[in-house]
Parts: sequence; structure tokens; C-alpha cells
Amino acid sequence: MAAADVPETTFNRSSPQSPAHFSGPISGEGYQFTAAYAKDAMWARGLRDFFEYRELGIQAATGGQFKAHVLRVRTEETGERADASGLHTTGLHTHALGFQMIYILKGWIKFIYHVENDGNTRVEEHLFGPGDCCLQPPAILHNELECSEDLELLEVTSPAHYETQAATQK
Repeated sequence: MAAADVPETTFNRSSPQSPAHFSGPISGEGYQFTAAYAKDAMWARGLRDFFEYRELGIQAATGGQFKAHVLRVRTEETGERADASGLHTTGLHTHALGFQMIYILKGWIKFIYHVENDGNTRVEEHLFGPGDCCLQPPAILHNELECSEDLELLEVTSPAHYETQAATQK
């Protein structure tokens, strides 16, 4: 989509006392206030069996338009972190979603991306560490290669539920 095709988001405040109103593809209408506190964190299994996930309440608060969760290497029943050295790759895959962003909180993770630009595809390897951020465009072909045992990352997606499709071998 060309920049000219992207709907413009506007900010409208008719008076200093009136609440802000946004118009555009995501209005926020129907969203609910939510807060997630670290002291109440609950970790659960999710898409990848070697990770555990902490939902942050965004999915319920936005009616499923967004999801935000923290991923970390799974903790064993003993309380110890799983050994990430044997972490298998996810295999090349895509996600059918409109938005996916990761922000590394702790540790590191390595990905391969098939980046398309002007009809050409180049394969890029990226190693992300604390404070690094990556926007993964819709349907980008990628593979998680490995990560540190102390990895923690924030992932934000839209919509909250989406399909993951393994790449087919040619």
C-alpha cells in the first residue's frame, strides 16, 4: 500500500474540556482501560512449546483487535529455566496478521528474515538484544534460529488471533 493509500489519523479536540477523538482505521471505540501488574503475572504455554507467555490484558481490552504479551524461555517444573541451547528453530513461516512488533526486554534472539524490496528478496540474519525493536511486516517469511536462556521479549500483534503458516519447500 502506498503512503497515499494509508488512511490519515486525525486528532480532533473541539474544546479544551472535551475528550480527544481519533478517527481513522483504528478509532479505539469500545476499548476498555486495563492494567497488568508484574506481581500478578501468570505464565502459560502458547504457540511455541519452548516459550511461556504472559498475557497483558490488551486482547480483552481491545475486543481482540490487538494482543500484547511477554514471551520468555519456558520454566521447568523445578523452577529452573529450560535449556535454550537445544532450542530448535521454528522453521520458515509467516503469520496472517496486519501488525507484529517485538521489543527485547532481556537476553537475545536471532532471526532470519526474507526481506522483499522492489520485487527482490534478500535473506537477512538479525540478532536482537535488550532495547532492540523489530517491526515484522505482514506475511514476512522468517525463522527463529536461537535465543538465550534468559530471553524475555514483548510482542504486540493485530489482530490478537491469527494463523501461522509453515513455508512449503520447493
